[in-house]
Amino acid sequence: MVNRPKLEGAFVLVANHSSYLDPILLGVSMPRRMTFLMTVIHYRSPLLGWFYRLTRSIPLAVHGANRDPLRAARTLLGRGEILSLFPEGGLTRDGGLLLGSPGAVSLVMAQKVPIVPVAIIGANDLLPPGAMLPRFKRVEIRYGQPILPEELIGADEIPRKQRLARAKRRIMDTIAELAGSTSREADLEALLEARKASKSLSSHSL
Repeated sequence: MVNRPKLEGAFVLVANHSSYLDPILLGVSMPRRMTFLMTVIHYRSPLLGWFYRLTRSIPLAVHGANRDPLRAARTLLGRGEILSLFPEGGLTRDGGLLLGSPGAVSLVMAQKVPIVPVAIIGANDLLPPGAMLPRFKRVEIRYGQPILPEELIGADEIPRKQRLARAKRRIMDTIAELAGSTSREADLEALLEARKASKSLSSHSL
């Protein structure tokens, strides 16, 4: 099932990443052409390198400022096109979500364009990491409602680092909700709260 929002102009698609087939699955679910922003490691994939070149994907160096790739991404959005990225910054091995990347969120916030969260469900079973051939499995792509830039930035004046953390949490929580799970950020927060409660209980019992 694909429930795409009706959007024109520039926006950024952000999706979970659990299979090397995710870019193709995401690409065929959207009638408009999109450009992927990804690490150079994935860009040079022997399996899907042809697809990334065909879609004019923008490779990012693992280390470095990446000024030229980010400039290309800004230019693309300035032309009213779609930029797609996987904010986890890597491929999960268990199908769950990884922590979001502040760098990906920073780019989105700087451009002040709508962000559309997407959950790709079942791709990890279709082609798990390490598998060479896909299996016959059902895949579902769920689109969320666009998140407007002002919703991410907020009206309150807080340091940039905190704004990035808040925006990243909003994005990852939304993707997790679409996928029917919880974000890794929420899991870590719950774990820390449990540890604090345990320490507090231990101190009171002494």
